[in-house]
Amino acid sequence: MRIGCVYSIENYCSIDKPLRSPMEIPFGISIIATVLKVAGHDVDLFVISPVTPLRKILEKYIKEKKPQLFCLSAVSSQFPPIEKVAALIKEIDPSIFVILGGHHASLAPEQAIECVNMDAICVSEGDQPVVELAHQLEKGKWPSGISNLWIRHPKTREIERNLTAPFNEDLDTIPHVDRTLWEPWVANPNEEASILVGRGCPYKCTYCSNHAMEELAEGQYVRYRSSEDMISEIDYLVRQYPQMKHIYLEIETVGADIVKGIDLFEKLAEYNNSRKEKLTFRINLALHSNFVRIEEKYRQFLELCQKANVTALNVGLESGSFRVRREILRRPRYTNEELIGFCRTAREYGVATSLLTLMGVPGETFEDYMETVRVVRELQPEDVQLSIFYPYLGTDLYNVAVEHGVIPAGGTEESNERHRATLDLKDFPKWQIQFEFIYFWLRCFKGHWSADKIFLKMLRAFLLRFTNLSALARYLIVNNRFCKYIFKTYMEGPKKVTGKKEESIGTLASYHTGEL
Repeated sequence: MRIGCVYSIENYCSIDKPLRSPMEIPFGISIIATVLKVAGHDVDLFVISPVTPLRKILEKYIKEKKPQLFCLSAVSSQFPPIEKVAALIKEIDPSIFVILGGHHASLAPEQAIECVNMDAICVSEGDQPVVELAHQLEKGKWPSGISNLWIRHPKTREIERNLTAPFNEDLDTIPHVDRTLWEPWVANPNEEASILVGRGCPYKCTYCSNHAMEELAEGQYVRYRSSEDMISEIDYLVRQYPQMKHIYLEIETVGADIVKGIDLFEKLAEYNNSRKEKLTFRINLALHSNFVRIEEKYRQFLELCQKANVTALNVGLESGSFRVRREILRRPRYTNEELIGFCRTAREYGVATSLLTLMGVPGETFEDYMETVRVVRELQPEDVQLSIFYPYLGTDLYNVAVEHGVIPAGGTEESNERHRATLDLKDFPKWQIQFEFIYFWLRCFKGHWSADKIFLKMLRAFLLRFTNLSALARYLIVNNRFCKYIFKTYMEGPKKVTGKKEESIGTLASYHTGEL
């Protein structure tokens, strides 16, 4: 059976190649497309952006390929463009079955199923349900009785709300992502790619939807793939793309289960030692005082990073204000001094740190934000991933924003989330948040970075607010030699210090923040 899968992005690189690098490939719809292909179906993938000639593409595809099923995916901010895709599919051929998955369908199912052009939505994980859905459609049946799916009856329009199946606790049963499906949409297919390490997070941060996703089903929510399965995929990936040198290990935090993290790093070290040219790895790490207050413990961890050639860590500061971290964000407990001490020690082992920081959260004041600036200025991390808070459905902070009355009457802006201020806070007004998103780089790095690097960081922060300007910049970075040189020299990732030589160890920008 012929099946189409659609993924939507806001910050695009070009009309034909909207994704700049493999780091922008999402796992959700990738796994759905892959399991369908492994089940024997003919799968086509589409990546759309605000400038995609959607009607032209869909009319041609539906007329020539005659698909029976379309699988769509969306977070809440991308639901409007995906809703338009569903409407257009039904306009062209009403007989095509359309299903929506992703965070919006799982966290706002009643709103999602109200879309008249959706025949079904998937609540929680869809790896197995979508294969059963395709199987029933192929037999000429209207689907029914499939776990995790809410299905609209074609005649009565009644909704069949099936029970949610337990989480799949054996992630090794999920096939490796078929990246050939994404090749037509990626400008630089040989750049850094990401490998899925696990699913779920044990922490309850209020800006994240993990705790809400955990409530959707029974079973173990925080799960890991085996080290052997991950290394098998890494080996296949670098054979498929021989020029690829950097791998991002995608997980909420490797520190959630330090025993499994240690096993992974040991296996990565063995694998890298067998290679003529070593790969470099990056990974997320959430700090907590039980880990960072004992120097001997985290030095052992950093030694393993060094052996495995894990050369960069994304470390969540989020806010330099202890009050904001504990009372508003409910982050794991750690002090600024502990975080700074850990990151400085990491440098001794050749491990760079990129701080994840968040601004403009409900209840935050300008003074709280300046605490973040002070921590960043004191530490001088190799890089910072700065985001403006966006109230995602399903998060505790979304509800707090509603209670505080700071979500606009017409709803939040649905484009450029994390880069555009949407909330007007009492002690940190919207205009000031947007200004500080740009001025942050001068506040934190004046006297430490060159003036041209600071200017380019500020320019990027300004451009990220505007979809088309951001797209133009991304296009020039990919296609213009001078712009590519500027980007690699000043903007691309942290630098690993090796003697007197600095070498780039990968791009931190695109996957998590959609930056240039």
